[in-house]
Amino acid sequence: MDIRKSLRVSLLDLRRALTGRWFVIALLATLGTLLVAIGRDLLHLDDWMMYGSEPRWDDLLRQGMQGQFAALTLPALSALPAAGQALLEVQTGTARYSIFRAGWRHYVLGKTLACLLGGVLAQALAFLLLLGALQGIRIRVLAAPFPLNSLDGALSMGLARAICGGIWVAVGSALALMTETPSAATIGPLCLFYTLLMVGTRFFPTVPAVNPVNWLGGPSGWLLLGLLVSALGLALVLHRKVHDHA
Repeated sequence: MDIRKSLRVSLLDLRRALTGRWFVIALLATLGTLLVAIGRDLLHLDDWMMYGSEPRWDDLLRQGMQGQFAALTLPALSALPAAGQALLEVQTGTARYSIFRAGWRHYVLGKTLACLLGGVLAQALAFLLLLGALQGIRIRVLAAPFPLNSLDGALSMGLARAICGGIWVAVGSALALMTETPSAATIGPLCLFYTLLMVGTRFFPTVPAVNPVNWLGGPSGWLLLGLLVSALGLALVLHRKVHDHA
């Protein structure tokens, strides 16, 4: 199988997703949720540093990513830019032309990769924007950035958040294809998140993998396994759906 065809499909879809208004909306909304989680601390940073009381930047970044609102909105905002794209192409018939040019396998693989990257990049770029904003504040006040090697914990959580973005966008795309309902692309992951949250909190409090809030603690083997399973599930659903509409 010529992987270059799959990459061309992925790059085309990814470019369409990243330049669309929904990606910008998801990116800014995600950044907003991270800033809300920091809250009042952000307003007093200038005063603290002027009087020699510099905050722990690693803790501040982790506070942003551990915020309840930032966690609860993660599934929908991750799915917003790209999760509904596959269903749209199937319903409008655009998928047929793409399949004719690239082939079944290349189309399914490319579409799956582009979908995953859309969710991953939405979360990763929002984290980098937050990091850049805090760096900008420190440079403006103290004329020097804080060292990145002091952010090991926050960088680990940022990576986990990006992986979660890939999982939720794959789940949303698969649910939209299975139900043939565009709104399921964003509502589906949100409902599943709440369901797992309640089940994990109430019935399996000692099993961290069940509660999706725990996924944000840092990369782990079962988190990467979840990304792989969700990607394979999306690929299978997409393969079956395009065959049914061919």
